[in-house]
Amino acid sequence: MNGTLVRPPVAVLLLFAFGFALSIFAGLMASNAAYARAQYTIWPCLLLGGWATAILIRRAPALGRTGWRAWWIGGLVAYLVHLWFGFGVIYGWSFAAVYAGQGSLVASANFALALLWLASALVPAEGRPWIVLHLATAALFIAASLGSTLLFARGPSWAGGLALAVAWLAALYLRLTRGEDR
Repeated sequence: MNGTLVRPPVAVLLLFAFGFALSIFAGLMASNAAYARAQYTIWPCLLLGGWATAILIRRAPALGRTGWRAWWIGGLVAYLVHLWFGFGVIYGWSFAAVYAGQGSLVASANFALALLWLASALVPAEGRPWIVLHLATAALFIAASLGSTLLFARGPSWAGGLALAVAWLAALYLRLTRGEDR
């Protein structure tokens, strides 16, 4: 046992299942269920991927035995479900429609993040060339997450972006003040 109440894969699956059940059922209450589901399914991704990013900030390059991979892959799967609703259901699998609806910067960032994240999930957690890929993917994830929640969002989603920023800053603070734990 690693000293925690719940092992990372179990926690990831529970949060994944709860997050998507909430997203799917909340979509039923909206006037446009498909759009609402595309909007709500990003939150499980932000939660799972955000926690993985905090672990990465705190522990990289020593990611073994941290549960990072479970959180990272859970976030990736959640992101792919989000893209399925957005790209597939909303835009009908049309790249032209996605670029017209989201603009070049956002659409390109979404596709780049999906490809980088998939590559990052497929390679080892540790090792010099791989950690660079993980860090680059996390940097794009941070930029996309904060951009979508703090800069461009409407409604209460700024609170989620603020929580992510606080978690990442706390991880950075712990890394800088307690470097011996890495």
